[in-house]
Amino acid sequence: MEEKKKNVNKRKRFTDLAPIRVNNVLKHLRLVGNMTNKNNYSYDSSEFKKILNDISEELNLIKSKLNAQENKRDKKWKL
Repeated sequence: MEEKKKNVNKRKRFTDLAPIRVNNVLKHLRLVGNMTNKNNYSYDSSEFKKILNDISEELNLIKSKLNAQENKRDKKWKL
């Protein structure tokens, strides 16, 4: 019974936090996108490509963590 309650709490934390965190990420990505406006900002193309590359690398890291979690559950040891 206690284990079920613990899982419910974990699920609730996830469902409470996910929309907040994802909306924050999307908001900040839009703000980064606003920086492409050359009327308001001065930058080299290489600088903006570095920003996009760093964002992409972080997203790939998150995807790798998810894949590692999924693979961990699927593995069964055999002799």
